[in-house]
Amino acid sequence: MGIFTRKESLEEHTAERTRLADELADLKAQVKAMRTEHDRTGEVRRLNSEVERIKLEKDRLIESNDRKIRETEHKVGLLKTQQDHEVANAKREVIVEVKEENLKKDKERFESELKTTREHFTRETERITKILDKVLERLPNVEATFNTSQRSKAGG
Repeated sequence: MGIFTRKESLEEHTAERTRLADELADLKAQVKAMRTEHDRTGEVRRLNSEVERIKLEKDRLIESNDRKIRETEHKVGLLKTQQDHEVANAKREVIVEVKEENLKKDKERFESELKTTREHFTRETERITKILDKVLERLPNVEATFNTSQRSKAGG
């Protein structure tokens, strides 16, 4: 009774071997698929970890960018305020300069008018003095003495 004594048993044995070989091939394929899936699962975990890291980096960059934008807006606001102050100061300085110039011109006009008025009064004074001198030359020279004591006796 050997293993190969029967033809049927050889065929059965070959069939069994083929069936086991097929099952073994299927199991190998399943193992390979599971290893591939395991490798893919590891890759997915790694990619998920990478995605989370990238999201955190993105959030940091967005926050940094937002901070820079806020700082820039703040600086722009400060510069605008400074510029407004400088414009207001320049405007006040120009107004003061114009007022000073007008005051200077008013002073010059006043001095000119004062000079003209003095000259006019001087001429008028000289003219009136000449007229008075002429009137006094034409008046007779009268000397009169009053005696108050005689007058009181005579009136009394």
